[in-house]
Amino acid sequence: MVKKTRGGTLLSQVHQVCGRVWNKILRENDMADLEGARGRIIFALWGKDGVPIKTLCEKTSLDKSTLTGIIDRLERDGYVERKSSETDKRSTLISLTGKEQEFAKIIQKVSTQMNKIFYKGFSDDEIIQFEEMLARILENCKEAE
Repeated sequence: MVKKTRGGTLLSQVHQVCGRVWNKILRENDMADLEGARGRIIFALWGKDGVPIKTLCEKTSLDKSTLTGIIDRLERDGYVERKSSETDKRSTLISLTGKEQEFAKIIQKVSTQMNKIFYKGFSDDEIIQFEEMLARILENCKEAE
């Protein structure tokens, strides 16, 4: 193994800088409601009906207490609603209300804009290889969690 690595530091920096760029792009497109974890939750729910909180924790990498607080605010702002599962009364399902559709027309444009920034100078093969490596790192970290 290489003696000195920078992968963890670089991933952390990429996360921070990309988060700021993403939020800037969202604000420029009047989509500030989708900044940060709020957006991750809405995107994880997009096109799905009734997602269990446990699944949202996995999809967003947020812990349950953090997720619950953000869902409270999204519910207050009219983006999500909670329902008890009909098959498991202990499980709460989260669904979008339809308010997120105000962003539907421009979300693809914004996502494409971010991808152009993120993958500037990469070939298609490099993108595939990079994403495969990131997926492996993610799995390694999940195993250690």
